[in-house]
Amino acid sequence: MGEPLENYPALEDCVEARVEAGADRIKLIPTGIINFQKAQVTSDPQLSTAEVAELVRAAKKFGKQTFAHASGDKGIEHAIEGGVDSIEHGFFIRDDQLARMRDRQIAWVPTFAPVQAQVDHADKMAWDKSIVSNLHRILDQHAASLQKAAGMGVLIIAGSDAGSYGVPHAEGFLRELELMEQAGLSPLQVINSATGVSSNRLGFKEKLGQIQPGFRSRFILTRHSPLERISNLRKSRKIIFDGAVFETGENADVTGL
Repeated sequence: MGEPLENYPALEDCVEARVEAGADRIKLIPTGIINFQKAQVTSDPQLSTAEVAELVRAAKKFGKQTFAHASGDKGIEHAIEGGVDSIEHGFFIRDDQLARMRDRQIAWVPTFAPVQAQVDHADKMAWDKSIVSNLHRILDQHAASLQKAAGMGVLIIAGSDAGSYGVPHAEGFLRELELMEQAGLSPLQVINSATGVSSNRLGFKEKLGQIQPGFRSRFILTRHSPLERISNLRKSRKIIFDGAVFETGENADVTGL
């Protein structure tokens, strides 16, 4: 990820180089990012359907999954028809695309957090009222698509796009879970998207994401039920991680993250 395809004589050579460098999965970037001023993806897709399909074929040859950073209906179309394993972001996704993702078992990682961060820090980003209005409209449309996806049976996975502006690792993921609930998923649907569903799709070598014999002991103990609301995960809790026990109080300090 992040190196031009033009550095290699063929697409398969690029994938092979990534695998030899230790990649567990192959991340593709078929599209650019959202133009917040215009509330749409204004650049053309960077990869054609044929190129995505060739990269997917090469990844499968090496037993690797493919994830596609894709927003805008044209770029999402190329990713879906190219046969990727999951769509990351997926802003401006169409209903018919969601239906095909369901039928082909292509997962969706909606990532509300980075766009919400643009709203939360609009003053620092120097966004005016019209751009903030665009951001709200994008998020509302995304929430509606998420609700449709859940109703249709699309495989939904929680992911925060951590590392983007205003989305720190760990804290950003918890924020994403809260935003998914605010967008219309039930707390249980959100929890499933962050645990068993994601671990099954990602095919980790280690057994994790479920509480059952043979799986790693990674879970949270709390008196504050996240089935009532996801934000209860911010309250006092014990975290069991591979035998080690960590305890946090109310609303742990995340200053500096």
